[in-house]
Amino acid sequence: MMARGRTPTPTNRSTASRPKNLKEMLLARDGRFSVVGQIMDDSGPVPSLPPSNGMARLHVAHIIPFSASRRLPLRVMLSKFAGQDMEDVLLTGQGINDPSNALLLDATTHEAFDAFKFGLECQNDQYFLRILAQSIPSSVSRHMEGDELFFGQEPGQIALPSPLLCNIQLAVGRVLRASGVAE
Repeated sequence: MMARGRTPTPTNRSTASRPKNLKEMLLARDGRFSVVGQIMDDSGPVPSLPPSNGMARLHVAHIIPFSASRRLPLRVMLSKFAGQDMEDVLLTGQGINDPSNALLLDATTHEAFDAFKFGLECQNDQYFLRILAQSIPSSVSRHMEGDELFFGQEPGQIALPSPLLCNIQLAVGRVLRASGVAE
């Protein structure tokens, strides 16, 4: 699991495996806003009244990193952590780019997510923000620990974040934070 850095930029070799419309799917799912921080994507028309939490270029943040699709040891480790074979769940081929493995986040929040400073817990089809570090970006601090987050403008249209993947990412983050490795 990547504990630091951003989702890798695809090379010419891997560009064909990344759907060009994943961001558009997430924008449609979540209504042009990042669920964490409620920041509006600035790639569309500018509203007459700017949103109170601001605008920024939103990025696709993978819950399980894109690099997992190319790293067998990472997939094996995630499978052991999950207690089930992750190969069939999502982690190879186009599955890594499924909307169920992605969120929209601004650059600073994306970096904090990749560094396990916060995560999402899913219980009974409800998503809760879990803060794992003292130093978090202002977009995350707009929420309280345990706040419920709401994905999807129209249920059933585009896949919501996978509860399994959210909970695995959170559990890995807790282990790495507790051991000091995430720092």
